[in-house]
Amino acid sequence: MKYLDHKHNEIDDTDQLSENKKPKKYKNIDYQDSHNQTASPTLPKQKEKVDISPIKKYKKSKLILSRITLTNKMMFVDNLSTMLKAGLPLAPALRTLSKETKNRYLKEILLYLENHVENGQALSKGMKKYPEIFSDIMIATVEVGEHTGMLPDSLRRLADNLKSQKKLRSKVIGALMYPIIVLIALVAVSLLLALFVFPQLITIFQDAKVKLPFVLVAVQFLNEFLQSYYWYVLGGLIAVIILFKIIFKLPKPKLWLHFFILKIPFIGRIAGDLALTRFAGNLNSLLASGLDIIKSLEVTSKTLNNLKYRRETLAMTKELERGLSLDTAMSERPHLFPSLAIQLCQVGEKTGELEDILKKISKYYEERVNNVLANLSTILEPVLLIAVGVAVGFIALSVLGPMYELTLTFAN
Repeated sequence: MKYLDHKHNEIDDTDQLSENKKPKKYKNIDYQDSHNQTASPTLPKQKEKVDISPIKKYKKSKLILSRITLTNKMMFVDNLSTMLKAGLPLAPALRTLSKETKNRYLKEILLYLENHVENGQALSKGMKKYPEIFSDIMIATVEVGEHTGMLPDSLRRLADNLKSQKKLRSKVIGALMYPIIVLIALVAVSLLLALFVFPQLITIFQDAKVKLPFVLVAVQFLNEFLQSYYWYVLGGLIAVIILFKIIFKLPKPKLWLHFFILKIPFIGRIAGDLALTRFAGNLNSLLASGLDIIKSLEVTSKTLNNLKYRRETLAMTKELERGLSLDTAMSERPHLFPSLAIQLCQVGEKTGELEDILKKISKYYEERVNNVLANLSTILEPVLLIAVGVAVGFIALSVLGPMYELTLTFAN
């Protein structure tokens, strides 16, 4: 793999990974006991050998409460960068972080990484044992930092990248919270009326021989149908959910779904801006760490959530290997990359400032998403109020007419 050092000189470590230079395997020795051992007065002190066997595989189903979140990863990278900047060696820094973290599984991983480093092996190699925890961009950034001797700076850039992702995710969740709560309340009120209020009205209207309104007829039919076939309905609903999950896990249906999302008005724009934000931000982080652009694009493609962007970004790596420039590869995909991003990348490549340009592109599209999310509640509030008003008005008009007839019947 090729890297760039702090003076932007190319480094190729392919020949260094020969078989004769691989770390030796040692027998398992308790790491905690190694601190209590003293060197022999007649023999030189030997390096302690520690157990570097990986711990049991992470299972989300059994460790829901110990789930490693984006915040845990961000704090780990940020604190590790700070400790290394202060001059603390890597192994003691990992040991300190393992004592400070409250996440049980993360504590076990950090202890394993400490033992791995103590045995003379690279941190990135130990992180590769847990791909479900450490993403490709995290491993690649650490690996580049180790080869260039700029691990603290690489971790700092990675921490900033994770902070931006967390901030953006929090804003998306916060913007969607209000409409979700309103929709849940509307569904809950509708179920309450259908299951408890309307059946009593139906009985009263039937006793008074008043013609039932359309709403109550529909509710009566639905209640009778569910009472007779609720097992079939429940089984069919579960089967449909499982079928959809299986179908959209397949590559082609999932690719079609993600491409369709990009075509939806308003939603597609937000999804595209989010993908561009992550694309430019991650590519900037990897290039700034010293990784070459082809390998950076390959790693960046694995971090994109939208499968359409992921496939096209991976295809762009093949085009760059053939000698095309980044802006040329992007210009062949105008449905994914706007002309502004293409022109800025062209300027960045010509001036040698591609890293800074990518950072500006990431900030620009992140601001666009922030502006949309900030106004999302303002836009959706009147729409939701109108929808709720129409639903309540339809129910009221459908029921009040027969109620008026019922009142006249009682009066006569």
